[in-house]
Amino acid sequence: GFELNDAASIAIIGAADGPTSIFVAQQLGSGYTAAIMVAAYSYMALVPMVQPPVIRLCTTQAERKIKMTYKGRPVSKTTKILFPIAVTIIVGLVAPQAVALIGFLMFGNLIRECGVLNSLSETAQNVLGLTIASRMNAAEFLRVETLLILGLGLVAFVMDTVGGVMIAKLMNLFLKEKINPMIGAAGISAFPMSARVVHKMGLAEDKQNFLLMHAAGVNVSGQIASVIAGGLILALVGG
Repeated sequence: GFELNDAASIAIIGAADGPTSIFVAQQLGSGYTAAIMVAAYSYMALVPMVQPPVIRLCTTQAERKIKMTYKGRPVSKTTKILFPIAVTIIVGLVAPQAVALIGFLMFGNLIRECGVLNSLSETAQNVLGLTIASRMNAAEFLRVETLLILGLGLVAFVMDTVGGVMIAKLMNLFLKEKINPMIGAAGISAFPMSARVVHKMGLAEDKQNFLLMHAAGVNVSGQIASVIAGGLILALVGG
């Protein structure tokens, strides 16, 4: 029963990325921006409660015990600086509407890695914040639709987790070195909570099973993918 612009704004909650949800809702002029903000950030915070039971339902104990080898290698300063620039260019070509979002995300990485803007980096990480209190007035928030949006967000969040695990299990049918399906659940944008949840679940099954680095890699990919998804929704719905 939602209008198309509202439905598209609500749909991006499934990416579990607060800034993307807010940006899309504002760009599409949704009348439910406040509820979308609360839903997106609520499910980001509820990752440790929502994801573990869903992951257990989708995996066997043997799958959760799969160990993955990790070979660390040094990354040059040049690579760290070029990475955010390259990602911004590539995402801009794929989803031009997402340039503002991915640009700010990658700019944060760039000022941190360049090594000459430490004060600006510290300000961006610890001082600057995103406030949603101004939109929390009763007329805009206390509606039946808000509960429906929260429910839809939960369904999307659960389906994200199920989809990530199932894709990992599908990949295992073709891979010689099996991957732990749980890391697929870290494909949402809730960084680093989702990666930590997967890591802790791996340790709970086997004290020698360290999945943090693999899960974190998937988690970062989910951040970038959520921005692309937001840009594509804006292109398709916003015209």
